[in-house]
Amino acid sequence: MFTADKFFYRNGLIAELPELMTITFCLGFANQEDFAKIFEKLWKKLLMHKGKYNKLISIKPPFNLIETPEIEIGIAWRSKTYSIPFSESLGKISGDMIYPYPPGIPLLVPGERICKDKLNWIENQSLYNKDLLNLHIRVLQN
Repeated sequence: MFTADKFFYRNGLIAELPELMTITFCLGFANQEDFAKIFEKLWKKLLMHKGKYNKLISIKPPFNLIETPEIEIGIAWRSKTYSIPFSESLGKISGDMIYPYPPGIPLLVPGERICKDKLNWIENQSLYNKDLLNLHIRVLQN
């Protein structure tokens, strides 16, 4: 599978894919005067390669700008739980956080009820983020 971060790394520029459809470059304090030229050259090379691969379709995540869990996070975190495969968690209340790195931003927090849209979206993300493969989650006991 082609990924832009691996492409840049093979060409001497370190990049990270913090999430699907994004790329991040971290520049240190060293002299970066050639960075713009190097980046432009590699970007053109990357665009030549991209036609060989299937185009990714950007999927809008099923998250609202602000969400409130059904149960307070601290209470859910300290509640009695049991672990199940994430694929079996539909309708259950999470006792865990799901926050794949990169970027390390929570997709699910303790106290949230796991709905069909989030379950499907997180499972689809496992195609792009190995942290989500074979995921198990702690859910609250009834």
